[in-house]
Amino acid sequence: MAYLEENEWMLLNEVAYNISYIYSLDEMQEKILSWMKFLIEYDGAVFSLIESNKGTYQLQNTFGNGLEAKYLKIWKEETLESDLTRWIVYSGKNTAFRESDLISEEKRQETRVYKNFYIPNNFYHAAGLCIVFKEDPVGIIKLYRKREKADFSERDLFVLDQLQKHFAYRLSYEAKKGDTRYFYAKGYHEKICKKYQLTEREGEIFRYAVEGYTNVEIGEKMNVSIHTVKKHFQSIYGKMNVSNRVQLLQCLPLSTSKLDLDEL
Repeated sequence: MAYLEENEWMLLNEVAYNISYIYSLDEMQEKILSWMKFLIEYDGAVFSLIESNKGTYQLQNTFGNGLEAKYLKIWKEETLESDLTRWIVYSGKNTAFRESDLISEEKRQETRVYKNFYIPNNFYHAAGLCIVFKEDPVGIIKLYRKREKADFSERDLFVLDQLQKHFAYRLSYEAKKGDTRYFYAKGYHEKICKKYQLTEREGEIFRYAVEGYTNVEIGEKMNVSIHTVKKHFQSIYGKMNVSNRVQLLQCLPLSTSKLDLDEL
């Protein structure tokens, strides 16, 4: 069973918060890749957006960490062409995955992406996260380790899974130009408050938490101390049986309406 220490949960919570908080999309992608190294060890990583165009997918806004620009270009050219795990993108499933669970080494060695990207960088192990919002792939993250390192663990996949919704909301937010009506099921706030018997004050704090405000900002908005905000959060966490904001957001029901970019 995947397990994180308290300090790791704190870091995961901080990463999840900054996925939404950092205003610049480019800066968010770059910094999140850097911070993720403290949660999941890797030697190289790529974070790319996925855009749909007449039934096909294209990689856009691609950022790398620990990679030369020429190899990032090769990755972008080959990932949706010769990578044998590309079917995950087309499946529309939001999932963290480990390549060794999906394809044999013999098959992988035959691909162009292996010959042109893996071998020159001495990469051997790979894990990834397909970021999906309402069955539409909106992004992908791939992490790589060198041959002499251990393969990615269940714990590593668990960490990626915890960040899936946060990435999906942010990338969809960018696609919808900030129209949050498409994020959560209609009436989610009232339903959650009723289901978990949150007080009026707790419901207000819960709403601010979903909108991404920090404890300090919530305290200023509600004209209460940080201690009071934290006390309310502990009560909310207890009622919802979660430990932090990352887990709290996992409780939110998604809207079932598909994205319709033509509505903009």
